[in-house]
Amino acid sequence: MSTSTGVQPLQGPPASGLFQGRRIVVVSDADAVASAPLHARLGPREPGQEDTLTVIELPLAFDGTPPRMGTIAASNSVTPPPSVLAVDAEGAHAYVIETLGQRGPDAHLLTDLDAGSTVRAYAIMNAARPELLFAYPAGHMPQAVSLHPRGGLLAIAGGDVFSILGPDPHPSLRLIPVGPNGFGDAFVLVPRGEDGEPIVPSYVEWHPGGELLAACFPWRDEVRLYAAHRTPELWIEPLGLPIGTGRFPFEGRFTPDGRHFLTTDLRWGGDAGDDAAEGRVSVLRIDPATGAGEKVGEAAVGRNPGGLAVSRDGRRVVTSNLRLSHLAWGDPRLDRQCSLSLLTFDPASGRLETVGEELFDGLRPEGVAFDADGKFVVVTVFDHLDLAHRRGELRFFEVVEEGGRPRLCPTYYSIEVMRGPHTVVVV
Repeated sequence: MSTSTGVQPLQGPPASGLFQGRRIVVVSDADAVASAPLHARLGPREPGQEDTLTVIELPLAFDGTPPRMGTIAASNSVTPPPSVLAVDAEGAHAYVIETLGQRGPDAHLLTDLDAGSTVRAYAIMNAARPELLFAYPAGHMPQAVSLHPRGGLLAIAGGDVFSILGPDPHPSLRLIPVGPNGFGDAFVLVPRGEDGEPIVPSYVEWHPGGELLAACFPWRDEVRLYAAHRTPELWIEPLGLPIGTGRFPFEGRFTPDGRHFLTTDLRWGGDAGDDAAEGRVSVLRIDPATGAGEKVGEAAVGRNPGGLAVSRDGRRVVTSNLRLSHLAWGDPRLDRQCSLSLLTFDPASGRLETVGEELFDGLRPEGVAFDADGKFVVVTVFDHLDLAHRRGELRFFEVVEEGGRPRLCPTYYSIEVMRGPHTVVVV
């Protein structure tokens, strides 16, 4: 189904021209408010508001011309990292996992929802008319989905990371084949610690070479690597020793050359609470052949980093930072501003350096991505402090060079989407 757009025009064209790529794809959790993962209360019911997948055709001009875009219902949740969506390189298919079930008439809290257990495939080649293709079981409360670099195989991390629905998290890592006619039989591994007890992953991602997976385990402050085999049959097995990170690595990204894995360290847990100081990004150097790895550096970013993106040349990194914009509206600490942190990365040495933090208005930014050329950044804004018009938004920033150093410059251009956007992919 198509939708009208609310586009805020650019005040003067950016020097870099067009936002390049094939598609921007974003999912929105319309049932929740920005503070729902922290305080468990769902949002008010409003007619026409439902969990949504939005597809926007690229390239995108910054002249106020409405982009070609469309929407379709897609059940999802904001409780995991902004990693509930995977898109193939052609921009033809999208895959959305459902962490918590759809809201019933008597549901007012996250704990009133059933556990999600589904991955759905959508056809998105026609951006104006996305279509649901098929669905498949994805385990208890799937948290993150990653598509194999050559397509055809999904990796999914699952489990109740925050014990929302009970004390047993039911963790899993699974491989699910997918083709033009549907999903194939899954291979399931229960990840375990050295004592044999199950451990809960919040995130999983394929290595660019396609032969191994990295999974984040936030309550253990570590990343683990797994060998993943496609032939003669599906198989996952632990590879190497756990790699230590900073506190609470919620999600991560491989660098394009596959030599490093970066994690967003929220520094939750312990006595930090909601008032944790600045976040961190850890740099892990890995050997894909052996699974050996070590932390080789870190850099400071804004408070409560929600999302992480690496440019396609591997030299720019950006985090979206909640700061305190995810608190309840009645909380005196609530911050109406959030931020993006820009960093530079040296693929040879693994050196990560913070450039700066750009503040902007909005609540709970999570999903963030570079365009295909690395000249622009798009970030999701879950909602605004506006009782009259609750809305989701995509905000756009330009990466400009000044004195040999990059910085983020707001374009004053935005696209309104269904309220609650939290995961975005650019292909």
